[in-house]
Amino acid sequence: MDNFRIDVTSNSDQALAAALTIAFGHYSKAVGFRVVPDKGLVIYWAEKEGITPFAFKMTATDVLPIIKGWLSEQDYGKQPDHDGDNGKGWRLYNEAWGHVGNEWEAFLAVKPAWAMYGK
Repeated sequence: MDNFRIDVTSNSDQALAAALTIAFGHYSKAVGFRVVPDKGLVIYWAEKEGITPFAFKMTATDVLPIIKGWLSEQDYGKQPDHDGDNGKGWRLYNEAWGHVGNEWEAFLAVKPAWAMYGK
């Protein structure tokens, strides 16, 4: 399927694991990653110059601790100002045609996102 789309924002490890399982449904293995300033941690299913290759082809389960570790070290920026509370979460997504940016080799990106809890 060429037009697969996913866009999930949450803050739980269980939701992240479930979203990764869905995202890896078409491309069952990832070969590498790259950090792109406006996109986040971008995951690739095909080799591309400039990416950091994984030591082996990784599944959704393999990539989960890498994403969690990367998110734990990110600057989330200023917390949103609203009538409620905020927590550190994440956004897992892809874009048009199931790619990230204009890179057909990239099928998934993750970036920090504030989880907002309204009153």
